[in-house]
Amino acid sequence: MRGQVTEVLKVYGMQERQLVIPVYQRNYDWGLKQCQQLLDDLVDVIQHKRPKHFFGAVVGQAEGTWKWVVIDGQQRLTTVSLLMLALADLLDEGAVTAQDGDLATRIRTSFLLLKEKGDAPRFKLKPVKHDADAYAALFKAHGEHVASSSVTANYRFFRERIPVLGIDMDDLWQAVERLEVMHLDLEPHDDAQRIFESLNSTGLALSEADKVRNLVLMGLEVHEQERVYVDYWNRVELNVGYDTGAFLRWFLVTRTTRTPRQDQVYEAFKKYMADTGLKGADLLTDVRRYSEYYRQIRAAETGNQRVDLRLRRLNLLNSDVVLPLLMPLLEAFDTGEITAADLAQCIRIIESYIFRRYISELPTNALNKVFATVHREVARLRPADRSFAEVLGYALRRRSGSGAFPDDAEFLQNLESKNLYNFKGERRKYLFECLENLDSNDTRDIARGIEDGSLTVEHVMPQTLSDAWREELGPEAERIHDQWLHRLGNLTVTGYNSSYSNAPYTTKRTMDNGLRDSPFRLNREMRTAVTWDEEAMQHRTHRLSEDALSYWVYPQSDFEPVRPQLPTEALGYDTDFTGRSPVSFAWNEHQATVKNWRDLTTRVFTLLLRDHRDEFFQLAGTIDYFRIGADSDTSEPGVFQLDEGLSWNASSSTWTKVSLMRRFFSHIGLDPEELVITLRSEDPTAPDEGFTEPEASPYDELTKFIPRFDEILGLPIEDDLVTEATDEFARAFEPFRVRDVLGTLGTGVKKFSADPDRLQNASAEQVLALISFVFDEQERADPEALQEAATNGSLTSWVNLLTQPTMTSPQP
Repeated sequence: MRGQVTEVLKVYGMQERQLVIPVYQRNYDWGLKQCQQLLDDLVDVIQHKRPKHFFGAVVGQAEGTWKWVVIDGQQRLTTVSLLMLALADLLDEGAVTAQDGDLATRIRTSFLLLKEKGDAPRFKLKPVKHDADAYAALFKAHGEHVASSSVTANYRFFRERIPVLGIDMDDLWQAVERLEVMHLDLEPHDDAQRIFESLNSTGLALSEADKVRNLVLMGLEVHEQERVYVDYWNRVELNVGYDTGAFLRWFLVTRTTRTPRQDQVYEAFKKYMADTGLKGADLLTDVRRYSEYYRQIRAAETGNQRVDLRLRRLNLLNSDVVLPLLMPLLEAFDTGEITAADLAQCIRIIESYIFRRYISELPTNALNKVFATVHREVARLRPADRSFAEVLGYALRRRSGSGAFPDDAEFLQNLESKNLYNFKGERRKYLFECLENLDSNDTRDIARGIEDGSLTVEHVMPQTLSDAWREELGPEAERIHDQWLHRLGNLTVTGYNSSYSNAPYTTKRTMDNGLRDSPFRLNREMRTAVTWDEEAMQHRTHRLSEDALSYWVYPQSDFEPVRPQLPTEALGYDTDFTGRSPVSFAWNEHQATVKNWRDLTTRVFTLLLRDHRDEFFQLAGTIDYFRIGADSDTSEPGVFQLDEGLSWNASSSTWTKVSLMRRFFSHIGLDPEELVITLRSEDPTAPDEGFTEPEASPYDELTKFIPRFDEILGLPIEDDLVTEATDEFARAFEPFRVRDVLGTLGTGVKKFSADPDRLQNASAEQVLALISFVFDEQERADPEALQEAATNGSLTSWVNLLTQPTMTSPQP
């Protein structure tokens, strides 16, 4: 094997050699994210005048004189080819220009095409399988492009983005020329398949934490690298027991409210690093501090006995998903923002919320989003005179659907009837640990006993009925056995399970170390009950259920927020959204305010199509609501374009739209609990949006923000909600902006806005002028003018004017 770092274009420039992707490689699957990253890198090369940019490795082997088989690096080579083709086409069409008048021709002849043999063009790059057809089609008329292919989508992306990069095309091409790769050329004796397997194996792959460490340390001076590693990174790893990747994942959730996949922690941390602009020790300061909170949680060692007791109990549930709430809570306790009693009560509420949901069998994946966002929600709602626990209880109680907090009735119904013997192991030992000890200071370590085998969970009425037991239970023995065997009232804890076996109840109770002499509170009834029948099990169930209600509390408080709180629901699996109107949705890094369900569904489809193109087209082709290729005509009312050659018929009910989104999530393998929808306050009488969903006003793009402005009324202008809402509104308002504000109003802004009659009779153009003035002020003198207008209510009042029936024609 021979290797050297060289310009990527030299790989294409090998004389008349075709670059062939072998069939054993997967299809081309780089998405728009990777294409955007390549453009960002090229712009960075230009702006910082960097002489080179390393672009990864390309490995191949000559096959005869005219072929070079690409063993590794097909994604890079294909993407650069698409970029070059898009640039050449744009130059030929005059959409962009370059001082080098021959640039388009040179790109084609030197890096994209081989010398023709016959009428058909021959391509320098030969992609694999169906990608080859899609790639070849790009050299033909647009109507012949393969719309469903990622090859086509990325080519179109480059065509759209290159003209708006704000750079010279000559500079762009020079940046492409500076892309470098490690070019490895296999020799005849090298085993290409073995090397391919080695390059793509995971045995020696860097972990996500390894990549984060390298990201943080690379670029620092040697002595600074040593200091940051010893004082920060190494201490983080010690605190988290070297489970660094998992810890970093939860740390990122506390900072971003988004939960990255475990295999994408590095990418998420890289974005966090870029967003904060921090490096080295400054970047790791918060990471190190939170790793200490992580250690305290894991070890239940905060230095406060009451808090540590609660943490030990919570840890028995082995639920990492609570960490994005717990770590900031320990930080608040550390800084004196909350008391030990408040922290302990918060942990108790968390414990109750999780366990009640386990008993009620609510989906656990919904907890990711709940605990990712609830700390920020409580901090936003909590007034100075209220404890964190009070507001936390309110925030969890107000959730519904898959995020619901089961109330006492639901909890008791499930607790009393559930098969608790086959309850998940960690949850079962936690159940009996808590029911035995409750809030007593005199505790027994039931959980550890069950874990080490010194204690076992025992059926009082045995799993196999003997004649003695049938006689004791009476004529309905079989029904009672079937109904009560695994329920709470018939289960207990003992260290003498093998001795009890299927013995009659009297024997189990009176034998040496029998149930009558049991030291456990769980076995109180057995000390006095001389028979064990249905009535005895009912009596014990009632007592243990009362204990459960006293321990797993349903938080009660008279707290009510001063601002209206819009309800949220995850897309989930079965929530009925009929009669509910959406305000916005959040999914991973995507967040958008929407006009209606059609708007929301179209936006979600667009995102799915962008990141999962092949899977989307595959399913869309089987559903009547979608039209592909020549049938994708959007002239019919209710039909909307998703992509070139793909449209969908939105003339359907809310239920249908929601069902379609769920089908795509299921088909692609995505979690619908991750897509969270903010709704208007529920109105059971509200009609469904219907099948046509006509636009109510030309200003829907602006009036859709009214519920969000109501929610941020009175918030500090630096609050994340304010920033998110106003940034999005600014983008939506730009097409409506009025440049001659005073001329449109006919008087000064203050005078106009202070006159109720003028406002009541204002035209649409005048309302838009008032809003435009805020943007003028933001640009001229006050960078926070828009946020202030949004939080003091003036922006809402003006946008509300656009909902009047007289507002019929948009600003020209």
